[in-house]
Amino acid sequence: MVCSSKALSCAHRVVLRTAAFSLLMTALPSSAFGTAMFSALAASTGDTFKPKQQLRHPLSAPLLIRGGQQSARNMSINDNNDAATTVTRKTYPRAPVFSNSPFAVPVKKVTIAGGTHGNEYTGVWCIKAIEKQRESLMNECDDDTNSEGDKNPINVFKDYPSLDIDTLLANPMAYMANKRFIDTDLNREFSMEKLKRVKVDEETMELCDIQQEFCSEDDATLSSLPHEAIRAREIETILGPKFTESSSPNGDAAYPDPLMDIVIDLHTTTANMGISLIIPEGDALMSAAAAYVLNKCKNEYGYDNVQCCMHALPKRQDRMNLSSCGKHGFTIEVGPSPQGVIRHDVVEKTEAALHSLLEFLHLRNLELEKGDDANEKSVLDHLRDIYPGGIVPCYRSAPAVRPGELSGKISWPNDPENPNFPAVMVHKSIQDRDFEPLRVGDPLFVSLDGEVIPYDGSHGDEVNLLFVNEGGYYYASSGTGIGVAVKSEFDWQTGYFVIESDDEGVNEEVIIEEKDSYE
Repeated sequence: MVCSSKALSCAHRVVLRTAAFSLLMTALPSSAFGTAMFSALAASTGDTFKPKQQLRHPLSAPLLIRGGQQSARNMSINDNNDAATTVTRKTYPRAPVFSNSPFAVPVKKVTIAGGTHGNEYTGVWCIKAIEKQRESLMNECDDDTNSEGDKNPINVFKDYPSLDIDTLLANPMAYMANKRFIDTDLNREFSMEKLKRVKVDEETMELCDIQQEFCSEDDATLSSLPHEAIRAREIETILGPKFTESSSPNGDAAYPDPLMDIVIDLHTTTANMGISLIIPEGDALMSAAAAYVLNKCKNEYGYDNVQCCMHALPKRQDRMNLSSCGKHGFTIEVGPSPQGVIRHDVVEKTEAALHSLLEFLHLRNLELEKGDDANEKSVLDHLRDIYPGGIVPCYRSAPAVRPGELSGKISWPNDPENPNFPAVMVHKSIQDRDFEPLRVGDPLFVSLDGEVIPYDGSHGDEVNLLFVNEGGYYYASSGTGIGVAVKSEFDWQTGYFVIESDDEGVNEEVIIEEKDSYE
């Protein structure tokens, strides 16, 4: 099909393609490795690219401190004044779309990241496929004919033209080495404390290029840091900023207007997590997006094992993961999949969730462009029909208590000779039973001498397990152990939990030290 009004103009696509490749290649590390990788990619496409102009932190920009928002509460009403026929039920407030609502602001700049963990090849495959779609579209424009070689039914640039989509190979060195990371887990390096270890000032920004890791082989401070610490600062500079030099840990110190409107991070897990949509509490737009993706993956794609997981981290400053560099963050986690392996079915599930998410953002953009029509149902109206009262089922993760954790875990002790080797193994009765309940006294671990170690109720009398025996959680920098959550609900109109965690049984105060019963 020739380029038409339905899609972007060819000239616009050229700009998008150059921008996306610039973002991808700017993300590569310095050294001969990065040069070789860039040359190989350029040779494969026959194109020549120039480095993107260095992005700068708006150090002089005012910092907007965001206030908290109260969760929607359940209310009881009577449907009939007749006492004999009075029925009491729950109802929920319906949130209108105000001009300052997150639903009233279009989402334009989208970055899709893969390879945050270098041995999770599915995400890398997906971003390579997206770049192939970009190339296919360019060939259509150049030839003014339909590309017969394009077998993918969805081309994200043609189907979602309101979105300015870029891709990011997050940890190229770990990807090339087929390792989760080089020195430490990249997806735990985006806290204020860690990012500010890599100093950025006007002089540094003038002298250094991001491809040169801030130009500092002679800098003792930088050379002493893990590879992923430098890499995280590079990524934050590309996508953010997340913080500015004037940021304060009081309130929400995250910079409110980063370059990227949304960062979508693609992951796989060795655990039986199905399609898991991971979002932070307090982001109404991402909550609505997750609700849309949840419904579409289940009812249109026909996948059974799909669920939303929400981290109780309403402030961006408290999120240490890569997707927190954007104004909005969304993580797609699919499993089970072995590390360093590409499975067709896992790729299909990942793309189903990704395309559903992009579709939601695009549809909402179109509605905002033409104005919400009272005579037509908007995508938000459809969500109100699907989820009465705006209530969406989810799993609420337990609060993190140890370094390296995005959420709370039941930790296991490690072998004294190898910190990455557990001293106990996961009991067979819970293997592959992610999201199923675990109760006090249920088998949990097995020791070397065969002793069965039961769950002792450290996170509540009954919890649900996540990431059971996840291979990435054998590493201390990722946080060892099994994830813990409880069934809950959130209101997609506000992005906040409807039911407080204490009512669900999760203990907010969790002992940080490992339990004696698991030693």
